[in-house]
Amino acid sequence: MFRLLRFIWKLFILASVFGIGYIIGREHSFEEEEDWDNDEDAGTGDKKPEGTPAATPSAPAAEVQVEFSYTDPKATAVAVVGDFNDWNKDKNPLKLEDGVWKGSMTLKPGRHEYKFVVNNTDWITDPKSSETVADKYGGRSSILVAR
Repeated sequence: MFRLLRFIWKLFILASVFGIGYIIGREHSFEEEEDWDNDEDAGTGDKKPEGTPAATPSAPAAEVQVEFSYTDPKATAVAVVGDFNDWNKDKNPLKLEDGVWKGSMTLKPGRHEYKFVVNNTDWITDPKSSETVADKYGGRSSILVAR
């Protein structure tokens, strides 16, 4: 009986420690997200001086037609995700044309964050993007300004 009670007590202590760690970790992640939102509002995203974004607006208008392209010879599927499609990898798959994954969509004018999803698992920042910003998961998102 004593062993059972001791075992239950150890489980309780272990669960309490992990529970507190989880709560503290969640609180910390919200602080990081708040910092990320503040950086975004201040427009302090990191910028790379060279390169041309693979996603470029084709004409100014009330809505902007944007072309996306991504090159990866090993890819079997590529989609573009971002704040414009609720980061849903099923909404905007790209099509393979002459070894390049391509697609277009109409976006509202403004600043948009996006990534490519390669093979349904790898979330990749656009290697041709000249501007990126930290995302809430510790990675980077590409920036596109549609005008």
